[in-house]
Amino acid sequence: MNNNKFNEQRHNRQKQFCRFILGFQQLVNHPLINLVWLLFAGGIIALLIARSKLISLYDANPLLNKLFEVCMNVMAIAFSVICAIGLIQFVGFISAIRDEADMSIVFGDKRDVKNQPPILRYKKTDRKSGVTKREFYSAIPMERWQEKKEAICDRMDIHIIGDITYGGRHRNIGNRIIIESAKGRKFKDRGALYDDTF
Repeated sequence: MNNNKFNEQRHNRQKQFCRFILGFQQLVNHPLINLVWLLFAGGIIALLIARSKLISLYDANPLLNKLFEVCMNVMAIAFSVICAIGLIQFVGFISAIRDEADMSIVFGDKRDVKNQPPILRYKKTDRKSGVTKREFYSAIPMERWQEKKEAICDRMDIHIIGDITYGGRHRNIGNRIIIESAKGRKFKDRGALYDDTF
């Protein structure tokens, strides 16, 4: 396996993990999204009804009947767990796609995003202050984030509060980038402009 393939697989694993974490956070932060679990529950009920009908239709000796019933139960449980994880990841995908697309445009050259564009790991908006905190998983160094700060603000129509920092509890994890922002661009004050020839 070459280095590019390994890096791509590692990035995809991290992306799946971040999608799950972000989806779970969004379900906690926005309780209205939890209505999707009603659809999930309806699907599980339909699956259990279909499983019961299949078990009742299968007619063989008692040992094979019991084995078939156990297999159907295991398949129903496994399918339910996989669907629940997929649903959480889908919520994460819907929450992340816009911000990640903006980051791909900002870091649009091949050097930065060819194999590993930034992945949104956390997003929460404080309703009182209007401040949105985003945490990205990224292989792009902090130096490039600082260079692209104005481009990020222009693309996302935000103004960054404070500075772009590293993530983690002690703000020391190099592949996590935290941006705190509020909506709208802020005009940069350039000082008093005057012409001293008059």
